[in-house]
Amino acid sequence: MLTRLYIKDFALIAETEIEFGRGLNAITGETGAGKSILIGALNSILGGPIHAGLVRNGADKCIVEGFFEFTDDDDQTTRLAEHDVHLEDGQLILRREIHGGSRSRAFVNGQGQPVKKLKEIGSILVDLHGQHEHQSLLDPKLHSHFVDSFGELEEIRRLVSEYWHEYRKHDAQLAQLHQERRALIAEDDMRSYQLREIRLLSPQPGEESELERELQILENAEELVQNSLGIYDQLYQREGAVYEELGQIRRQLDRLQEIDPSLGPQTISLSELIYGVEDLARHLRDYVHTIEVKPGRADELRERLNGLRELKKKYGASLEQVLQYEKTLDKTTDMREQSLTAFAGRCLALSEARKEVGEILSKSLVVALQTLGITQARFCTILETIADPDGPIEHNGERFAAGEHGMESATFHFSANVGEALRPLDRIASGGEISRVMLALKELIAGRDLVSVLVFDEIDAGISGHIASAVGRKLQALSDSHQIIVITHLPQIASLANHHFSVRKRELGHRTITEVATLDEKARTEEIAYLLAGETISSTALQHAQEMLQ
Repeated sequence: MLTRLYIKDFALIAETEIEFGRGLNAITGETGAGKSILIGALNSILGGPIHAGLVRNGADKCIVEGFFEFTDDDDQTTRLAEHDVHLEDGQLILRREIHGGSRSRAFVNGQGQPVKKLKEIGSILVDLHGQHEHQSLLDPKLHSHFVDSFGELEEIRRLVSEYWHEYRKHDAQLAQLHQERRALIAEDDMRSYQLREIRLLSPQPGEESELERELQILENAEELVQNSLGIYDQLYQREGAVYEELGQIRRQLDRLQEIDPSLGPQTISLSELIYGVEDLARHLRDYVHTIEVKPGRADELRERLNGLRELKKKYGASLEQVLQYEKTLDKTTDMREQSLTAFAGRCLALSEARKEVGEILSKSLVVALQTLGITQARFCTILETIADPDGPIEHNGERFAAGEHGMESATFHFSANVGEALRPLDRIASGGEISRVMLALKELIAGRDLVSVLVFDEIDAGISGHIASAVGRKLQALSDSHQIIVITHLPQIASLANHHFSVRKRELGHRTITEVATLDEKARTEEIAYLLAGETISSTALQHAQEMLQ
């Protein structure tokens, strides 16, 4: 909520401070008094354009400050945090200083910021309608948000955005892997080449050491056979072999043990030694038979080892890293495809829902605009897609571009009079018509609107009577969910306000100044009577004003 607006040396305003309240805030005053100066000042702290002529004559600069307050559960605090804007005690202060020569400085909670930061924050906090650029209805990029809010499509839109970012994350990871591959080997189709090269060799964990061991045996097979047979001969086979010599020693030790039984453990140790020699001899004899020399096998092993070493040189210090690299490629590719499939499914579902919702929204707005005095209104929600052969969405054999908000853009087209062609809203000149379109639209999405402060500058242009009453009732109803600030000259609207301010122009010290007064009950009755009767306020006008306020 905008709680306070402070203005100093801005155009005709020397210094004023307005404390706005919840609900409907009405600003009235005679033509030329400077009502729109207030809105211009507010627009400046929302990042709107400025010029040197805004600085009051005789002043070095003008200052505008807006004070916004938020509740703990306000969704806008989350949106502000996403733009790196954080509150201080639940409050946000926007400040704009305008100097001569169209120079200006912007501040957020006392910290200097670029003006575009004010514009980012302003788009979250305020919709300003009238002869100002700061109104979301004139930004076609936001029209799809209105469609989604009306159709209660926020959840599926959130999923589309979530899957889009997930898809983009995996796509970026895959792109990074591709970049790393290109740094390793300069190939046009590196992913296919690498996978094909790795899979062609199909390396296994620990395989390299096994192959090296087998090759070493094959290259030294003759030495292994000859030496194994020689050892076997020395241990067991020839006359006077170790086994035979140990047997003679055993017989001598047995005789000694008969004399001295304490030598029993040594006899046992010798027996175990004899058994060990016998086992070793037999193992070597059998081992010789396991050595099989296959013609060409050594060349096969050398070729495979060389292939594995080339893979390691290109893709990793070990075969395990090579295999992990392949798994990473496969996993990233799979995750990218899964997220793309999920995104495409939700995106197409959102697209179908938007088509239906867009038609209903257009019809609902036409009905609402008729009650606001635009009886011949025509409204159309146009959804457009962009064909893109490289786009992520495939539908009916054609590919389309898409992003985090879906695959189509929404554009509102409007005509207020018979015989006039439907035109985009941002090409319609009448601020009053635009304001009433926004009022009708905001009423339709009241409970789901993300912007909480609505400002209407020309909403009552060209209307009176029962239409003015209808506009006032809609503003009053909308003020249950929004803070409304409206500049009006109609008593039907002003009388429904929760807070009423009057803008007056007077001369002070041979200079003209604009002042803003907060009206109490008596002053408000007089102001409504003035709006009803003009300069001469009769008792009848006062009575009528009292009845309207009651």
